[in-house]
Amino acid sequence: MKRKDTLRSLLGGSPAPEREPADSTSRVPSGAVRAMGLHLGHLKDETAALRAQLEAGAVVLELDPASVDTSFIQDRIAADNDAELQALVQSIEESGQQVPVLVRPHPESAGRYQMAYGHRRLIAVRRLGIPLKAVIRPLSDAELVVAQGKENIERRNLTFIERALFAAHLEQHGFDRPTLHAALAVQSAEMTRYLQVVRAIPRAVILAIGAAPRTGRPRWLDLQRLFAHPQAEQLARHAMDAPGFRALNSDARFQRIHDALRQGRAEDEVEQYWRNPQGDPVVRIEAVGHSTRLTINEKLEPNFARFLVDHLDALHEEFQGRRDT
Repeated sequence: MKRKDTLRSLLGGSPAPEREPADSTSRVPSGAVRAMGLHLGHLKDETAALRAQLEAGAVVLELDPASVDTSFIQDRIAADNDAELQALVQSIEESGQQVPVLVRPHPESAGRYQMAYGHRRLIAVRRLGIPLKAVIRPLSDAELVVAQGKENIERRNLTFIERALFAAHLEQHGFDRPTLHAALAVQSAEMTRYLQVVRAIPRAVILAIGAAPRTGRPRWLDLQRLFAHPQAEQLARHAMDAPGFRALNSDARFQRIHDALRQGRAEDEVEQYWRNPQGDPVVRIEAVGHSTRLTINEKLEPNFARFLVDHLDALHEEFQGRRDT
């Protein structure tokens, strides 16, 4: 960390953030090409998963889809237009369900089953009106959610915010950190980021945005930072209620809310300068919400920041004395 960043941190600010590369819109394949790619991808995943299950000696049965309930832990955000699901339906219609889902006997309803993983395959066979191929195993709650999480990770389906919500749902159901780490295959630092994002951003806002498949961790962490603004939730709800918001795709909805919060924060910022006797702007004073940040130009006043740090105790005592009188 540079010296000026260290002093700025000591004064209650933070080092200047690294600039995030400007978002670039990657080329999107045509509908036919993309559908073909998704179809081939599903076939590859299904073949590998089927081979692994057969080698493990799993017995595949056919179940009535109506007898299978979803997992008690949500791991996906409903999509407005899920191209991958549509491709999966087409794949199963053409080639059959190649990979069985994993279920357990329902812990509360006799004769029914509860899904561990394979929710999209369940939706697909329901749409097609065909039986569901499944492997039935007696799983504990912890075993179910670990299997659910690992299957999603291996199939590369969950976005950052869906993983974060999955982690939050597990925590809310009382699972300990080792179970969370096993279910999502992440270390403590990443798990902390997941949980902090979901705690900082209101659940209604996350669900209104959706899965945001092209919005990664840095952008969500930035939105988390913007929600520290006291008016952030009000600004977000105003953006969500604006005409045309629901018609946007998930990533565009994220950007609309992010822009609204960033603009609101900029309007609330108050910037002033303290100038030396020569009129040079030595200290920039920024008031943002309930915080005040001082940035000192060391080229104009070398060692002034160090002087302030060394005298903070005395300045605070003087402040307390004046406030008490």
